[in-house]
Amino acid sequence: MFKFKNQLELSPRLKSGVGRSYSKNQLLKISSFVFLLAAIGLTINSLWIVFSKNTGTKIEAGAPQVLGATDTQAPSDTQTLQYVEYKVKKGDTLFNISQQFNIHWMTIATLNNLKSPFSLKPGQTIKIPK
Repeated sequence: MFKFKNQLELSPRLKSGVGRSYSKNQLLKISSFVFLLAAIGLTINSLWIVFSKNTGTKIEAGAPQVLGATDTQAPSDTQTLQYVEYKVKKGDTLFNISQQFNIHWMTIATLNNLKSPFSLKPGQTIKIPK
């Protein structure tokens, strides 16, 4: 009844699917090339860092460096740590005392030379930094 006079014939590529298909070998070659380019780029960057002349600020030997920190006043030996003496009550723990004074418990333990298990005795006097 219906006869198509002009029938379209598809190419083999369109019959199997649209686009170009790559074999595993071609994908391996492409990925190897990309990896090689990345390795060359990293090598060049490393050599640039090593052999470039650093014109930035000089770092003093032995001085600890913290990014973003500014040294407004160098610590001196004459400065003393100000602290409050606290008398331990029954039921007090190092953690509860640290919560009360809003100081980390390890700071209090270090200041008072407390060793593990960090037990406190009622009547004991400990130093708490201001």
